[in-house]
Amino acid sequence: MNVVASRMPALNRAPSQAPRFNPFPDAARTSLYDQIGHSIGGDAADKLIADFGGRRLYIPVAPGPGDLVTRSIGLSAAMAMARVFGGDRLLIPVTTDHARRRVQIVAMRADHVSISRIAHQVRCTERYVYKVLALHRAPDAPAAESAAPTSAPIAERLKRGPINQRS
Repeated sequence: MNVVASRMPALNRAPSQAPRFNPFPDAARTSLYDQIGHSIGGDAADKLIADFGGRRLYIPVAPGPGDLVTRSIGLSAAMAMARVFGGDRLLIPVTTDHARRRVQIVAMRADHVSISRIAHQVRCTERYVYKVLALHRAPDAPAAESAAPTSAPIAERLKRGPINQRS
């Protein structure tokens, strides 16, 4: 085998990983609202959010006059949006003012308001409320666990770790 491997160096080499294609190289840094705003303009993006905020919306590849997107923002903006998002289902953001809403969510939860009530009053999804609260708790989590005493059954479960239900 050594003779064959020395004559064919490609057999000794591990397959190389091709770089992943990223159609939006700056997408990790920008929000969906920013991407929509860049593709169709800020006024049309605000109109789209006002009409479909918080809902999942299909963006057709070739929008027609009767499509939901076209009726909301117009044919030219729908065509521009189809060039970027055509064929995708987008979860349209509810509002553009995220920082104010995050502070409001944390403050309401500190007052012991339920997750459902917070989502209703702030006009967002419950999933978003959980996400904001988890991000708010993340730096304080180790200090909170060490300061609060745990009961014996919970402490035992924490020592053992999660139990895999499928074996």
